[in-house]
Amino acid sequence: MAGVFAAAQQTYAALKIAVFPFDATEEVKRGPMVSHYSRMGLQASSQMALRFPDAPGVAAMAGKRNRFTIIDIDERGAAGERLLADVQSQFGRPKVVVMTGSGGLHCYYRHAGERRQIRPVRGKPIDVIGDGPIVLPPSRGFRGNYQFIQGRVDDLAALEPISSVTKSAIVSDSAFDGLRSARRGERDKKFWPHVARQAQHARSLDELIEIAREMNELMAEPWSDTEANSQILKRCRYWWDKTQKGENRFGVGQYVRIDYSLVDELMMHDPDAYILLSFLRRHHWGRPFHLANEMHSAMPGGGWRRQRFTAARARLIQSGHVHVIEPASFKPNKPMLCSLDPTDRGVSRNGQ
Repeated sequence: MAGVFAAAQQTYAALKIAVFPFDATEEVKRGPMVSHYSRMGLQASSQMALRFPDAPGVAAMAGKRNRFTIIDIDERGAAGERLLADVQSQFGRPKVVVMTGSGGLHCYYRHAGERRQIRPVRGKPIDVIGDGPIVLPPSRGFRGNYQFIQGRVDDLAALEPISSVTKSAIVSDSAFDGLRSARRGERDKKFWPHVARQAQHARSLDELIEIAREMNELMAEPWSDTEANSQILKRCRYWWDKTQKGENRFGVGQYVRIDYSLVDELMMHDPDAYILLSFLRRHHWGRPFHLANEMHSAMPGGGWRRQRFTAARARLIQSGHVHVIEPASFKPNKPMLCSLDPTDRGVSRNGQ
């Protein structure tokens, strides 16, 4: 398809959309064919048509400059059509829908302040792209060509905004603010926890890799194509494997970890002591706490009898799972001050 970019540039320039040459013909190594593309205006775009007339693809920056926001649907076929119906219901009916070179769908809306949002609706493989490069028809992709399946190119001049019902949630979302500020030297620390969290919700390794590539584009100083290709594949495989094994704790909040030895030695032989220890881990890990007799009424299941509670407490102290820092005293009236075994790493915070 010779002359893709040169012809497309004139068509989009008539709509005041500044485009730049893009190569989307390879699944891994794909991207803009020029630098500084995010600042390119109409004059620079026309110069690119002279330099790259036969470029296989054409792209433009979503956002304020070109006045459009994309809802990106990563599903294909019947699943993609079902998601398109969901998107139309939630975000409003788009005037323009494009099938991408990989078989996904791009729904076009008038830009109204949206930013780039990765998977804003949990469990649905859609992204909101209010910033960043978007490949346009009639670009060639690695599986097929980008093409309009609803509306036509002229409709890009009269798009409707995303429904006000969902707009506020999209604009105010700040889950990726730390990622957007990531620069060289701090990218690793800020980037990979997001990959680990997304691994909890991705349905396949390929989907996780695609999400990671999209998140790389959010950063103020993203990795180069070479760095991203090697690092993203390596780290995504690592976190996907940990997630499949149940060892990925990113994004699940605080949790109590139960060792096999504790189950075998305590729960099987002394369930009351096991329940009390789990309760103490949940509420008092990492700090001294008072273990008063009156706590019996706060135990799960509507409270325990006092004798049951004190007996379980005594067994935990005897076994070394609970340490007494200060014994109870009657004058003044103070309950015993305790701590959990400092070698027992039973509770973890959010993350690894």
